[in-house]
Formats: sequence, structure tokens, C-alpha cells
Amino acid sequence: GNGVDSIILAAAEYRFDIAGANEDANASGDLDVRSSLSIVGPGADVARIRGDREDRVFDLGPPGAGQTIVVGISGVTIRNGGGALGGAILNREDVDLSVSSVSFTGNAASQGAGIASFGLLDVDRSVFHANDADEGGAIWTSASGVASIRNVTFDSNTSTGSGSAAVFGAAATLNNVTASQNIADSDFDDSGDGAIDIRASVTIANSIIARNVDLSLGGSALLNPDCVSGGGAFDSAGHNLIGNLGNVCVLGNAQASDQTGNPAQPINPLLQPFALYGGTVEVFLPTAASPAVERGSPAPTGSAGACEETDARGVPRPQAARCDIGAAELDDLIFIDGFDPALP
Repeated sequence: GNGVDSIILAAAEYRFDIAGANEDANASGDLDVRSSLSIVGPGADVARIRGDREDRVFDLGPPGAGQTIVVGISGVTIRNGGGALGGAILNREDVDLSVSSVSFTGNAASQGAGIASFGLLDVDRSVFHANDADEGGAIWTSASGVASIRNVTFDSNTSTGSGSAAVFGAAATLNNVTASQNIADSDFDDSGDGAIDIRASVTIANSIIARNVDLSLGGSALLNPDCVSGGGAFDSAGHNLIGNLGNVCVLGNAQASDQTGNPAQPINPLLQPFALYGGTVEVFLPTAASPAVERGSPAPTGSAGACEETDARGVPRPQAARCDIGAAELDDLIFIDGFDPALP
């Protein structure tokens, strides 16, 4: 239809398993969305949308000539999608996509295993885990795909080329992001570098990019595990922890509040294991000794350059005198239910 529709999901698994890729009439494969739509789930830990790896899960747009559609997806896990562009989601031009509290897990693509975006993209309080692509293991944006990434965790994503976590081909802003344990050049053919591949103007604040891996040349110390300047500008808005800038990543407008390592002296962010920690999406919670703790912006949350008002789990910031760097705020949580069943 031409109206704004809503789909409200219950706590369950929804399978997209009708065979037939690259079909655009919703007869098989992915869900083709051509008008504004809101998909709302009860939580990524209890609601799951599962593809069959033969096609992506969502194909958003294109809308009619001269039109823009708005799509929102929240509170769900999207897993096991596959496609040349966008394993979980292909976001086309003239589509404004907002993603909140979503887990992208086990998707695969040539570009952007989680999301490939040609339109506007806003991702908040979400996680990309164990996705795999040729480039852009989690996110890939085109020259038109302006992006805002907030309270997002990138973990264990892989790329055979560059950008094991993300490739940004258009302007992007990152705030309170954590990217760790992502692997570039996963096929050892020396074709890629960096968790973050910067091909346009990317501004980063209050974020951790550290302990990622570049397997080029057998993982030599000469490599660039955390970021690579692929023709773009990587600018700091302050309060970042970049574990290893390598040899081809330049952090412009570096601030005194930034912590940056190099191949000889990388910085360990001292993060706890990847887990839910009371939320609906997994995070890396900092340890009490982490150099990320209370090193975020002292500005009031919500103001320019400040930390986000909550972390990826919804925990208010700050929990102490100042907020923490990264997607998760160290809090006083003393009990974690480790017996929740794993997603299938």
C-alpha cells in the first residue's frame, strides 16, 4: 500500500525460507518494502527474524519517483541473511532507515553483511556480531549513504578485504561506538586492512576501536588492524580510544582527550567478555581498570560532542562523575543471568 504500516512482532522466531533470490514482488526470498514501514519487536533477545542465506532479509526501496520512504526497525535479531549487497538489509536511495536495539548476527554479503546503505542510515543501541563480507563486514555505505552510528557494538565480524566492521563511503558520525575482535583480510590474501575503512568524512567521538585483527602478511605488526584511511578524512571530536592507528590511518583534529596506540605500543581497552549484561543486545562492558572508564566527554549528555544519554542497554549515562568511552557504561549490575538459552 501507500500508507505508513506497522508490524508488531511477538517473542518468537520468524523464518524467511521460501526459496528464490532477487525477486521483488514478495513471492519468495526477502521482504521487499516499497512504502514507509515500522517493524517493532519486544527485544532482540526474544524476537528473531531468520533468513535462509539464499537472499537478504529486507530489501528497502526504491520508492516511487520523487518520493522518500521512512523505515524503522527495532527490538529484534536479524540473522542468516545473504546477498551481494546487504546480507540482512539493503537500504536503497531515497530511503531513510532507522535501526534501534537490533542484533545483526551471522549474515553474509559481498558488501555490507549487516547493512548496505545508499540512503540515510541511523543505527542506535544495536550490535553487529559474526557477520562476514568481502568488504564492510557489518556495514557498508555508498557515496550517497550518509550514516549516524550511536551506541553500537561491532564484534567478531570478518571481511576478506577492508573494513571488517564498516566501510564508510559517505559522511558518517560515530558516537559511543565499540569495535573489537573484528578480522580484516580473513582469507590471508593481503587485500585489505582495518576494522573501519574511511572513504569519506568520518567524525568519531567517545568511541573504542581496539584489539581488531588484520591478517595481511600473516598478521605482521606493520598492518592496520583498527582503521585504514581509504581516501577519506578520519576526524576526532574527542575522547576516543584507538588501540592501533597502524601505518595508514591518520586521526585528524586529534584531541588531548584521545588515547591512540601504534604497532609498537597498542592500547588494550581492558574490556569484559561480550555478553548481554542485563540488556537485550550484547556489549563489551569495560572493566573497572579500563582506560575507557570515566574518559568520555564531560559535557552534559545530549549536547554537542557529549556522550549519548544512555548506553546500548539503556543504562543512563554517566554512572559516575563522567561517562565511559564506548557503547557500554560500567554500572553496578551485580547479577547476570547466564542461563538464558542461546539464539538458534
